[in-house]
Amino acid sequence: MSRTLRKPILGNPAWLIIGVFVVLQLLPVAAVALNAFATDWNGTVLPSGFTTDWALRIFADPRFDQALVHSLVIAFGATVVSALVTVPAILVGHCYLPLLDRWLGALVILPYAVPGVVLALGLLRIYSGQYGIQLNGTPLILIFGYVPLGASFYYVPIKNNLRAITVKDIIEAGYLVGASDLAIMVRVILPSVLRGLAIGLVMNFTLAISEFVYANLLVGGLYPTLQVFMNVLREGSGRLTSVVVTVYFIIVWALSTAVIAALTERKDKK
Repeated sequence: MSRTLRKPILGNPAWLIIGVFVVLQLLPVAAVALNAFATDWNGTVLPSGFTTDWALRIFADPRFDQALVHSLVIAFGATVVSALVTVPAILVGHCYLPLLDRWLGALVILPYAVPGVVLALGLLRIYSGQYGIQLNGTPLILIFGYVPLGASFYYVPIKNNLRAITVKDIIEAGYLVGASDLAIMVRVILPSVLRGLAIGLVMNFTLAISEFVYANLLVGGLYPTLQVFMNVLREGSGRLTSVVVTVYFIIVWALSTAVIAALTERKDKK
């Protein structure tokens, strides 16, 4: 006997759940963006009016231009350096050294078990010149400092991609046709984990451009970033801070869109 399924009163519950999640995720972002252009927002659900004066004041401030350039240099530098160091280690560990790979999984979360202030002080000690490396006050100390912090952002998504493919069979098949380990990695394994790599790139970039503790303690006013600039603005209007936050929301959104578009284009060509 067939049973007729009744449509839920509120529509498809799956879409309802996703819709609630999307609204809760976007609501704080929308509130910050509205605050950046609000004339007055007290005691009402929405601002009483809108203005571009706050944005114009920020864009006319040379300190903002300097901080934006510094943040982009550090964010792109940390993302690239972290990928060059972390991704090969993940691939080699998973494919050839499974015993060490277990330790690698614990190692990538170790920086989050130690307070950021303690890690920052350790970096200041290492790069103070006492051991022959003088990087204090330069963007390089931030770039190298973000590498261990961003390792887990590569490790988790790439490992998920690797578990979805039969790595052992791929390597053995490559040996049968005379391919080297490097060729197998570059031409077969790496393209199979591009989605995980893309997620890691975006998350590392977001971390580097929005992190404050390291930026303030390691370089501070010697190489001010957006976060350091926002700390300077904290005594002034919150509208100015909202403008800066909105700017790097736009930057992160643009990067994410570019990465997704590149992956989609690659998938369509296959």
